[in-house]
Amino acid sequence: MSAPSQMSMSAIDESKVIVYGACFCCFNGIQIENMEIGCAAKETLLCLSCDFCLKSGADKLRCFCMDIRFESPKVCIKQQGQCFCLHSGMAIPPDSEVPAMISVCFLVCFPKVGFFKKISEVKG
Repeated sequence: MSAPSQMSMSAIDESKVIVYGACFCCFNGIQIENMEIGCAAKETLLCLSCDFCLKSGADKLRCFCMDIRFESPKVCIKQQGQCFCLHSGMAIPPDSEVPAMISVCFLVCFPKVGFFKKISEVKG
């Protein structure tokens, strides 16, 4: 994830994250290739947006590792985060960056059926 002015909600590389669990508006995944060291997150609740980043080589945020700001509401709730190889995302309502999915133990059941599927493969 980069500086907050350039950070988008789609900071997760969907071609590398394998979905291991999902329930409609949220998902959890794992990234095995090119694993990043550190943690980062972007969260939005109506008009309040918060960025957090503790990764080596990342640009500094306004308050060392954190940035909070008000912006025009675009979603009810949206979150994306990464801690080492683990990724998560949630959106209410689901959208193109965090689609509606159902998955258990790496078996994706909706919107496409498959085993060890990456987010980009599930979205089609």
